[in-house]
Amino acid sequence: MNLQLQYLINLQKFDLRIFQIQDQLRKAPELLKFAESPLQDILTRLQVLKNTGESLVKQRRSSERELATQEEQLQKIRNRLSELKTNKEYQAHLFEIELARKKKDSIEENVLEMMERVEQNEQAIKELEEQSTEAQKVFDTEKARLETHFANLENELTDLNRQQTTLSVLVDKPLLVRYNRLKTLRKGYAVAQLREGACGGCQLQLPPQLVAEVKRGDELMDCSYCHRILYLARHLDEETTE
Repeated sequence: MNLQLQYLINLQKFDLRIFQIQDQLRKAPELLKFAESPLQDILTRLQVLKNTGESLVKQRRSSERELATQEEQLQKIRNRLSELKTNKEYQAHLFEIELARKKKDSIEENVLEMMERVEQNEQAIKELEEQSTEAQKVFDTEKARLETHFANLENELTDLNRQQTTLSVLVDKPLLVRYNRLKTLRKGYAVAQLREGACGGCQLQLPPQLVAEVKRGDELMDCSYCHRILYLARHLDEETTE
């Protein structure tokens, strides 16, 4: 009886560690994504800046073409001065030149503004590219660490599964079926130690008669509430705890 109990407790240790590793491995993609998030944030912002830069360059070129057209138009207007015959025509022409000049000045201001915005955007891109280089290094280091960690967990899991299989063979089949059913129901905790008259699993106080039967150790007893298999440390070769 004590030997079967020892098998179950050792089996539970293996199973709990297996569940823990499996849970960590399930979270692997999430952890990698979290580690990469600072880099991805910078790359997203960098792409926005590059798209903005392309748009600004297009706007600047369009304004430069508009300025060239307006300068050409202004020059044509000025060239017509010699063709004017009356003072009224001359004054009207001067007014037209002034309007054309003001429009040209406005376009020039827009071109200068576009050039300044393009320059500021390029500087922002340069700074973010430097940040992305550093963020990439940090991520590469963390990714390598995580991959090593996960690889070690995989190796440990393989070894634990081998030990768990080997130990399962030693457990009486009806008892193993009982254990596996409880393991599934109780998230890996199928066996619980009796502590001061209470179940170590659900922490509830047990009936005195059940406590007495567990202490006698004639057979494996279940908790009245959570149905885990109960044991006393003194029934084992050495004291074990959950």
